[in-house]
Amino acid sequence: MKETGLLFDQSEVRDAIETGELLTWKKKRYIEFRETMRSTRYPCHFAVNAERNDTARYLFIGDVRDRDALLKVREGLRQYLDQYQSIAERTTLVIFFKPPNEDQSEQKYRDQFWRVLEFLNERDPEPWPSDIPEDPNDPEWEFCFSGESMFIVGRAPFYTDRKSRYTQYGLEITVQPRRILDDVSGDTMEGQHARSVIRDRLKDYDDVTPHPDIGDYGDPNTREWEQYLLPTSNKDSLEEFPFKIDAER
Repeated sequence: MKETGLLFDQSEVRDAIETGELLTWKKKRYIEFRETMRSTRYPCHFAVNAERNDTARYLFIGDVRDRDALLKVREGLRQYLDQYQSIAERTTLVIFFKPPNEDQSEQKYRDQFWRVLEFLNERDPEPWPSDIPEDPNDPEWEFCFSGESMFIVGRAPFYTDRKSRYTQYGLEITVQPRRILDDVSGDTMEGQHARSVIRDRLKDYDDVTPHPDIGDYGDPNTREWEQYLLPTSNKDSLEEFPFKIDAER
């Protein structure tokens, strides 16, 4: 088992599974994720390629309600941001939380997701980047940690119809640094094509149409944080950002 660092690459996870060193819940979480990403139908080819090309990194966390688990998220994310540029042009961090012992409501998952981000913001080791607005209602705002802006996606068991956001065993958070997406932004031909393909695949993969809050970073009508943990219904939207951003250090 790993003795240094918190992050696993694909070969390390598979070796730990083969030797029986990976706890059962971690094994279940990774295998479900791998099977989902290996599906030829999964809409986001960026996530699919990160899994297939071994450019994803994995962080296994305990109970999301525990302070020690949140501290582990903080350290693991910091380690990832320190090294992601040396991994590959496209890379993703996947954070798996330990499955809860009982069924949880959608609201409880939502509270836990935003508490993770609030905890990270409260304990950010670096100042808020000067080129990113501090106000979440600015279309160019994005969550930042350790001096890096990033796009975040939450997946959870309550997404029974929005299957691209569904995971069976509990909360999952994926992180992609904005820097790796600059060349496929919404104002580039490649970026427009990639988003068109993803949206077409979403229509086939999900049992609901793509949520209207899904949009391009920087679009005056789009807010990044509204897409992090999408509503289950296309009729609903998040009314306000769930916590106050602390940009002072």
